[in-house]
Amino acid sequence: MKTIREILEEFLAEQQARLRPKTYSGYEEAIYFFRTYLNNYGHQHLNRTESKRYEKLEASEDKLFWDIFGPEHLGLSEISDFLADFMPRKVAGSRTLMETTGRVMLKLVKWLHEKGYMPDKEYEEAEENVKELKADLPLVGEVTDLLSDYIQRHPVETRYTSDIDAYFEIAKIEPGKLWLEDYLESKKKIGPVLVSEEISSKCKVGWTVSLWVVKTGKVWSILESGNVLPR
Repeated sequence: MKTIREILEEFLAEQQARLRPKTYSGYEEAIYFFRTYLNNYGHQHLNRTESKRYEKLEASEDKLFWDIFGPEHLGLSEISDFLADFMPRKVAGSRTLMETTGRVMLKLVKWLHEKGYMPDKEYEEAEENVKELKADLPLVGEVTDLLSDYIQRHPVETRYTSDIDAYFEIAKIEPGKLWLEDYLESKKKIGPVLVSEEISSKCKVGWTVSLWVVKTGKVWSILESGNVLPR
């Protein structure tokens, strides 16, 4: 069975043969980030037996993740985690990079299925998920920047009665307002959180945002912001 390294190199070789150099460079960059993700975080999706094998080969032969495993770890879990978490949180690249990466990963999923490296059911789920993330990836970077600018232009100058610093899931959206649910801990719902109408128009229910919010009167304001993730 081919390793992930061999499969991704095969994919790039085929794309290089059919694409113009400028377009191909985008594919090469996207696959570089994907392999970086796999070699640093792919082990998080391993079962106990696979983890022991990975740890042994990494320690004894200095092997990387993509040299150990094959197409069974080029599936929905790895690709979704790469697009939904690694790219917006670790890379946080330009809109162009995010658009290109989404496009390349959709092409990769289709190619993996065509080549027999991805089963039918896995492909159907992965394709649907990647299409959604492909649309969201450029937006989350834009919203991250918009939130930072909004906070600078609208500092909290009044005393606040309570505050929460957490990852939140966006539960509801109205023009200039967000309702949030604590993603990791209490599941507490808060709102409305004041934002610009531009921000609310670009956000989507289900996204995750890292915020420090404070209550001022009957509304909440944002004191600090971090990443926005398309989950």
